[in-house]
Amino acid sequence: MTGEGFDRAIARLAAAQHGVISRDQAARLGATKGLIQNRLRAGRWDRLAPHVFRLAGSASSWRQSLMAACLAWGPDAVVSHRAAAALWRLAGFGPGPVELTLPRRRRVDAPGVVHHSVLLPAEVTTVEGFPVTNPTRTLLDVATVAPRDIVEEATDDALRRRIVSMPRLRWHLGRAEWEGRRGVKVMRALVDARGGSPVPQSVLETRLLRLLREAGLPEPASQHPVRSSGRLVAVVDFAWPDLRLAIEADGYRWHSGRIRWEHDRARGNELTLLGWRIVHVTWTDLSRRPEAVLAAVRRSLAANRIETSPIPEAATPSRGPRRPRG
Repeated sequence: MTGEGFDRAIARLAAAQHGVISRDQAARLGATKGLIQNRLRAGRWDRLAPHVFRLAGSASSWRQSLMAACLAWGPDAVVSHRAAAALWRLAGFGPGPVELTLPRRRRVDAPGVVHHSVLLPAEVTTVEGFPVTNPTRTLLDVATVAPRDIVEEATDDALRRRIVSMPRLRWHLGRAEWEGRRGVKVMRALVDARGGSPVPQSVLETRLLRLLREAGLPEPASQHPVRSSGRLVAVVDFAWPDLRLAIEADGYRWHSGRIRWEHDRARGNELTLLGWRIVHVTWTDLSRRPEAVLAAVRRSLAANRIETSPIPEAATPSRGPRRPRG
């Protein structure tokens, strides 16, 4: 295939690969060494890496760089770590480092941060045309390169979206511990801390729960149902049921719109009538005034302990021994 037919075929292939192609792909479509050199000299192709080219006019992007790295490193290269977390759109991760995992070391003058590990077939899938580690393996990998709080938020996000499960995470974690891999300690601590409690329903809730734990406050129940005469009144984000104290994490995403606002107000009024005290926490509160949030929770815990403590029975005053009559 040559001429216009060749260029159309190359354009279709490049369009599916964020504007890039490899030399081998071009050769399979009929390109000779001379034709490739001609396209480069004419400025119709740009060289991004050894044997990887970008079609002129295609917009540069992080995904284009990621695809170029995959093509340059070869068919056994798999997107992993922070790059995989970005493709899975895990909380806390976005376009950043180009990271790949390869089964063995080799010298290639190509872009990207390269890790070396043998991946199980079940640990590799495809996202947006990229070979990528599955979400469970991705979480274990990012635990080796990202701060613990970011890993925690990403883990809760993946559990919340049900792209990972706690049993599967524990299984992979056990295998990683047996292999002596890095990052196991961080992930084990996060999994054990989560235990059997419900997963926080937003990043705001994850951060709020972490703040309460780090402050040494009593562990609240997550996603606690409040009932009255058998009827479900509300499911509060965090609660100390014995004290009838709840914390609501008011993220704009979940509490916007007039209908939702009116529902929340009615729900809050009913909780108040049932004797519950509600502490509301917003993104701004948590990010700018964390100490004020903790002070409000501590005051409410103290006040509700007093209000819910049993009233001692009145003691009968002692009158001393009765004097005999007569």
